[in-house]
Amino acid sequence: MNSFFFAGRDHALDQHGHLQNAGEWSKELGLALALADGISLNEEHWWVIEFVRQHHQTYGTPPLMRVLIKALREYRDQQDLGSRELYRLFPDNPVRQACKYGGLPPPDWCI
Repeated sequence: MNSFFFAGRDHALDQHGHLQNAGEWSKELGLALALADGISLNEEHWWVIEFVRQHHQTYGTPPLMRVLIKALREYRDQQDLGSRELYRLFPDNPVRQACKYGGLPPPDWCI
């Protein structure tokens, strides 16, 4: 098990770098986790993270990529957007990284 030191304490992480205890999450901690991965979160990143968190809260699971793409198209009012835009924001895996920085466990369907 790994840990991440932030705000004067260690936060336990799983083998994928996600918080073991989702109750410890804060936007500041999410920002620090992203910065440690070399990602500076901006307004669009936070929109994706909040969408993923809300979807998880409502359905008990993060959204599939196609659901996230559809929501981003509606948010931006640009119907030609695809996964490339999400990978620009989160290069390793958009849903998994949004979960990581949003204090959620990795999706069961995502390796």
